[in-house]
Amino acid sequence: MKWRSNPIVYEINTRIWLKDISNKYKTKMDLADVPDEVISDIKNLGFDAIWLMGVWEPSITGREIAASHPGLISDFKNTLNDLKSEDIVSSPYAIKNYNVSKILGGDDSLIKFREKINKAGLKLVVDFVPNHTAIDHPWIKEHPEYYVRGNYSDYIRDSANFFNAGTESEPKIFAHGKDPYYPGWTDTAQLNYFNGGLRQAMIEVIKKIAKMSDGIRCDMAMLIMKGIQYQIWGDRLFTEKDSNEYDEFWSEAIKEIKSEYPDFMFIAEAYWMKEGPLQDLGFDYTYDKALYDWLKNGEVKEIYSYISKGFDEYQKRCIRFIENHDEERAGKAFGTEHQKSALLAILSLPGATLIHEGEIEGKKIKVPVQLARRPQENINENIKNYYLNLLNITSQDEFHNGKYRLYRQRSAWEGNYTYTNFLIWSWSSKDNFYLIVINFSPFRSQCYVTLPSEEVDNQNCTLVDMLGSNIYERDGCVLCRQGLYLDMQPWTRHLFKFEREEQ
Repeated sequence: MKWRSNPIVYEINTRIWLKDISNKYKTKMDLADVPDEVISDIKNLGFDAIWLMGVWEPSITGREIAASHPGLISDFKNTLNDLKSEDIVSSPYAIKNYNVSKILGGDDSLIKFREKINKAGLKLVVDFVPNHTAIDHPWIKEHPEYYVRGNYSDYIRDSANFFNAGTESEPKIFAHGKDPYYPGWTDTAQLNYFNGGLRQAMIEVIKKIAKMSDGIRCDMAMLIMKGIQYQIWGDRLFTEKDSNEYDEFWSEAIKEIKSEYPDFMFIAEAYWMKEGPLQDLGFDYTYDKALYDWLKNGEVKEIYSYISKGFDEYQKRCIRFIENHDEERAGKAFGTEHQKSALLAILSLPGATLIHEGEIEGKKIKVPVQLARRPQENINENIKNYYLNLLNITSQDEFHNGKYRLYRQRSAWEGNYTYTNFLIWSWSSKDNFYLIVINFSPFRSQCYVTLPSEEVDNQNCTLVDMLGSNIYERDGCVLCRQGLYLDMQPWTRHLFKFEREEQ
């Protein structure tokens, strides 16, 4: 089963999701036991893949750190008023090893789950964390050379970024995993990609994962790029010899994996303008954090400038979202109409789309990844019905294999600059033509948009709004010459399906 163009991926917090399913069916389940009807419900929503976030064996030390961290404890209590000790688990991004957690059923259970969802027409994506491991990973003892090391004075001087895995008399100092801008993550140990043994070991990890899944979401993928590693560690890690001896890990790893598993999907969580370079290194999709920020902030001119640069391979290989486990819930970050318009944008632009579990129901409470339980929230039926309708529409073939076209609208009358508040594009096939129109602003706005003659000229056009109940009759000759006139309220949207008859 090939990946579909512009796939829609559903992110699931695996530990909580499986617990909820077990409670619903009143029997303890592992991944192999997930009922077919649960999988069918996800497929029927229009999704192409499930991302099971947090399947690997949890770190015991990581759990202890989470349970004693004052800042995290505060977040946990803000999330769960009745927080219990057993609600706290380790971060899924401090990985002890790449064996599936026994709580979820182990490797065999994941393999059976994949077989089940593949049969239903869904792909499986899981996490891969390239930058670091948990501090209780077996490699700490078995292969200390795989890590960035320090000395005792580093540990004394900078305990936020170094830890002692030995004793006071025989210290073994390791660096915590980190990015360039914040202190180290204290439940992690930094891997050293200028060690050939480590590079091959991580490729073998990906090969193991490829036998159990259809793709990986690579956490903070840009962190292990050579330039970022130099920014973080400088001469401690990076020498001219190392720089010349080693290519970028991703180009080496992706090439090797794709030679054996050509359809295996690589998705990069990426920031700091590293999306393009990561695509150049072979990633199939990279996070589109820039678009997320502009959507959230209502920066319509930035959005239009960005998407009007042409949908070359870069744009087609972005994965769009308005929520994930790292971001605030869309139901809280966006107003209702703003959220609906942002969702229409990401689901109807070329590229992949990521929808987060709970987003469809309009949930507003962000759950820390170190919790194994979530609070009860009411379903926002207005948001849910909108999501279900839009997912159904955009799962149609035109939005995945059709022709995409972006439009440049013009002023409705001299001196009216509200035309710049619109985002307008279309998808078409031999038989169907869909026009997406969004007033992405807090102001009533007007414009004209000229439609392609090959779609509407000499046609009597009925514009059916798939997001509402309105129907408009228009002369196609006028639409491709004078243009379609639009007068729209703040944050409103249309998804028109054109029904056409020859004049």
